[in-house]
Amino acid sequence: MKKKLITVLLCLTLGLAATACGAGKDKGSSDAGDAGQETTVDKDFSLAMTDTYTYTDPQDLDFDQRFVLTGDESCKLLSDMKNFGYTATNVYQIIYAKDGEGAAEYDYYVTPDEASAQALAQFYTSQGQQVTQEGNVLYSVMDGDTLQATIITLSSQGAMSGDTVEDYAEMMKNSYGLTDY
Repeated sequence: MKKKLITVLLCLTLGLAATACGAGKDKGSSDAGDAGQETTVDKDFSLAMTDTYTYTDPQDLDFDQRFVLTGDESCKLLSDMKNFGYTATNVYQIIYAKDGEGAAEYDYYVTPDEASAQALAQFYTSQGQQVTQEGNVLYSVMDGDTLQATIITLSSQGAMSGDTVEDYAEMMKNSYGLTDY
């Protein structure tokens, strides 16, 4: 029973983490000085996660906001993960929005080595989640419909103060110790 409870708690923690981790935001906003004109978010963002792995914005994704959250081994998400036997040194969550709704979410875990990434990948896969491993980097992608449904569900359950993508990013920071990149 104890092992089952630990598995359920880990799944909940990792599942929420897979839907929200990280820090930072870039968003397009109206420029009061130019009536009716909007500034756009730079769509050439990149983030070096390791010496050999760099994340770049997906070229086929339409978005006008980007939230980038991050955490190291001291954040609640990764310290809880370590308590369950999985090791990651950094987590990055890149959340995209279009017209105020979720457009996509990319969750990345950087592990100390490929074996650690493989162990974490096997856990996620055993829980029915799709993950991709590239060396010691593990990631998952959530499409916009799923992200928006997650936001609505978490908001309706009282887990978030509102029902926006920004509220979702704030919840991830407050619940898992992620910070803005």
